[in-house]
Amino acid sequence: MNDPLKTLLNEHTWTTIKNVPGSTHHLIPLGGAKGGELLDWVEQSGQYNVWVAKVSPGQTGDPYQADARTSGAFQTIRSGHTLVHLADSPGNWHEGNVLDLNLSTMGVRIYRYHRGITSGNPIPAKINHSSFSTIGSGHKLIYLDHDRVLDWQPATGRARVWLYDRSRTTTDPLPVMVTGVTWVTIRSGYQLLYLGGDLLLFWDETDGGVYVYRYDRSLEGGDVDPFPELAMEDSWSGEISAGRLLHYLGGDRVLEWDPVSGTERIWDFDRPTMPAAQFQTMLNGDIARALTWVNAARTALVAYEADLGSTTHDTQWHLTDGALLTHFHAHNHPSGLESAISMILATFDSVVDRLVHGTASFAQVSKAQAVADLTRPRYTRAYTLKNIYTRFSPAYRPFDTIGEPGIDGAGDLLRAAIVIHETVHFVGENPDGAAEWETAYSSLSPDKAVRNPSSYAAFAHHVLTAEDVRFGNVPWR
Repeated sequence: MNDPLKTLLNEHTWTTIKNVPGSTHHLIPLGGAKGGELLDWVEQSGQYNVWVAKVSPGQTGDPYQADARTSGAFQTIRSGHTLVHLADSPGNWHEGNVLDLNLSTMGVRIYRYHRGITSGNPIPAKINHSSFSTIGSGHKLIYLDHDRVLDWQPATGRARVWLYDRSRTTTDPLPVMVTGVTWVTIRSGYQLLYLGGDLLLFWDETDGGVYVYRYDRSLEGGDVDPFPELAMEDSWSGEISAGRLLHYLGGDRVLEWDPVSGTERIWDFDRPTMPAAQFQTMLNGDIARALTWVNAARTALVAYEADLGSTTHDTQWHLTDGALLTHFHAHNHPSGLESAISMILATFDSVVDRLVHGTASFAQVSKAQAVADLTRPRYTRAYTLKNIYTRFSPAYRPFDTIGEPGIDGAGDLLRAAIVIHETVHFVGENPDGAAEWETAYSSLSPDKAVRNPSSYAAFAHHVLTAEDVRFGNVPWR
């Protein structure tokens, strides 16, 4: 038995976010940084509030700020409608799409959401106006990230996964069925909740049984269950009462809300590790990409150094020159440019040696292990003990777009950058000076910059692609 929600983070009672006669609230998490955002919509009046989370609400405080970021009333989104957050393409955390489905007519409208809106309608721009032919009353839509939508009919157990086509503006935005299955036991009385990272929670409110299954995105077909692997199982009998509604907020946080009393509890999701083979395949690809960058950096530096005395230089030389100044401030190093290049090359050489011969010191660890190692509850994707190990937590995985940046996965480029970053820590006394996306990065002293792990990843990618990417900035890649 392994309870997916072991740790209670917050418990509070809302006085206004609860159902009363003639006022039925619906909560739609909208993802986002530093705790995320929550759309509270009342179906009868159309009234809405967008609440922004507090960074540290404490154990009993209201987890959302006192004033809504924007408030108002939808004129056409009322009773009989359902709203589904469809997030955005990987790396874009500031915007997203919200689907509005009229359950009786099967009419569909998709709106654009932007976190910068502080007054009026938070979804003012309509980007799709169409209709479904088979999705309507009795259906529940759950976004599975990466443009997949689960369409579940609790009464019959029928479950279909559809491909979401973001380019469509006047036709059905879910044009292709990826998988279809009819579940025998997962029917009315269950709640389903997508937890990011290809994990779907099934909660049987009748007996309290709770199960977390993995979504296999490679599966296709009309009689295929795309959730073949059980990852976690427990019972919430006596802990979470039937009638409570569950919402995933991102960042491994699950909101449990009693719509009758307004009581809410936020739990920490004890995210499991990826299956070993799947993780290793991903990591091998990340290491290979990191090696490509680092070898390109070494080649560029050797050529640059050899041509320092020349009066004419090619495009690559000028690119390397600019990247050295941008990421290492090498021209201003107190020991001189050539000395700085020598230090940088020596570090890159050690990085290559470790990535080629020392990957046995890479390990995937549980969330509990990462939290214990880091002595803080907000664990990170990866961390290193010099010459001992680099450990990857469950946050080191492909991007989620429904959560928050910094903890909900990483894109291919960012994961390669993390591999380089952590290896620079591993091979020497190279403390973090500033991340490449921080303001302080541009003002690091040269002697700190040549030991700054983030500088190596950013420089290597820069000289290979001629693109100065700050991996922690939008769009996250």
